[in-house]
Amino acid sequence: MRYVSRAQFVEALQQLAAFRTAVNRQAAQHILAFLALRRKGVDSTRPTVYQEKDDFDFFDDFAKVDGPDTPYFDPIGGLMRIATHPHSNVATARKGTFFHSWNAGEQDTDEEGADRWRLTQGYLAILKKKVLTKAGHVTRIPAIPLATFLFRDRPLTGEARPDALATELRQTFNLTDAEFTELFEVETRPSGPFSDTALTKDEILSAIRESGVLAETPEARSTFQELSIQPGDQVLREVQQLLEDGYAGVIFVGPPGTSKSWYAVQVALALADGDQGRVRKVQFHRSFQYEQFVEGFVPNDDGTGFELREQVMLRLIQDANANRSATFVVLIDELSRSDPGRVFGELLTYMEPSRRDEPFLLASGREVAVPPNIVFLATMNSRDKGVVDIDDAFDRRMAKIDFSPSEVVLAQFLSSNGMDEALQRRVGAFFKWVNTRYPLGHTFFRSVRDTSGLKRLWLTQFRFVFEKQFKYEPATLSEIRDKFIEITGVSLS
Repeated sequence: MRYVSRAQFVEALQQLAAFRTAVNRQAAQHILAFLALRRKGVDSTRPTVYQEKDDFDFFDDFAKVDGPDTPYFDPIGGLMRIATHPHSNVATARKGTFFHSWNAGEQDTDEEGADRWRLTQGYLAILKKKVLTKAGHVTRIPAIPLATFLFRDRPLTGEARPDALATELRQTFNLTDAEFTELFEVETRPSGPFSDTALTKDEILSAIRESGVLAETPEARSTFQELSIQPGDQVLREVQQLLEDGYAGVIFVGPPGTSKSWYAVQVALALADGDQGRVRKVQFHRSFQYEQFVEGFVPNDDGTGFELREQVMLRLIQDANANRSATFVVLIDELSRSDPGRVFGELLTYMEPSRRDEPFLLASGREVAVPPNIVFLATMNSRDKGVVDIDDAFDRRMAKIDFSPSEVVLAQFLSSNGMDEALQRRVGAFFKWVNTRYPLGHTFFRSVRDTSGLKRLWLTQFRFVFEKQFKYEPATLSEIRDKFIEITGVSLS
């Protein structure tokens, strides 16, 4: 039996790192997702069942290196990955970018509700353009270095030579002649002899560190939900149109409970092709200022003084400049809780699309420019007192989309919760009536299933919402309470 040697493994990682710099690094993450699909037989001829468990199986079989905190290694990204990587990153990339944004595939469900996937006829051209083309130059995937990593501790079948690894890659992932010819090359290969023994887990981890290809920062954990809206989603299309109209960004405005924050994350992910690494989420509050958003002095590590530190926007500007073909999103939650003019500072002028890439000086004397591939999204509670105080200059640069209480979304919540149809109709009737008095968001009802849940909702939420709003209107407060009892049939005693 012959195996990949340590020297071959280290050199293969370095060759993959060189490939990464020659292509679109963000898009290159879809190479592994593509191999995972092809391993399960997903092609352009017919729909094939493929579920998120298959993502986990793929990474367990080919990328698990058992690091203490980050058990997976991504040889394309040069990153140690957290345990939920196949779910939070690969599934998002597959659903959000490969299929939805690039239209490289289609998805439906079978009669048992299992997800089925099929590649479109033009998927090869799409992969070649989106992943392998940079500045007009096509760089194909080095098949032998990639196979060296994927089969790092497996015995070679047949003759021990580099070309055997390429053959193993083709067979394991069911690659067609066209796929292999269009996407891969076999000229790049690690040198040195094969080994008589397989690499151990400790040897693999130490070789990864020795190779020098690891990114400085391991993958961060994210609290974003997966991208689930479709490319034709009405809100997404409206945002895209407003950005094309020349706005720097869009503010989602509405009362509490109208899905603003959920939609803001979804649209941000859609604009970023499902890549959470290209979205920066910040929450404004009364003490949030320029020093936390742009740059500011902070205590140094040894506590002897202060140092000027780049904050969210400057770090994002660097990332966006390094990948100008990709969209980066600043996602601001609770915009009206702070003063945008004070937080943005000089950036307030240069976030204007017509002034992107125009150099300007920060207060520190540093020269920067806002690249054109940064988009701003924000949410704002229309009932916040700070709404009327939003800086006019900031207001003018941002378009607004109104989010109102939705009877349609309410009905979807109640139905999916399994609520009795008669009770659904009564809740819908109260919701319609109360919104003539007060804008009550549909998400208040997102987990309500029965009359007991409705009673808890009144006693723990609605009672306090309406008492606050109608503090000086006791007659209206009593009317709403009585109508809740009358229409829903729920006893509050």
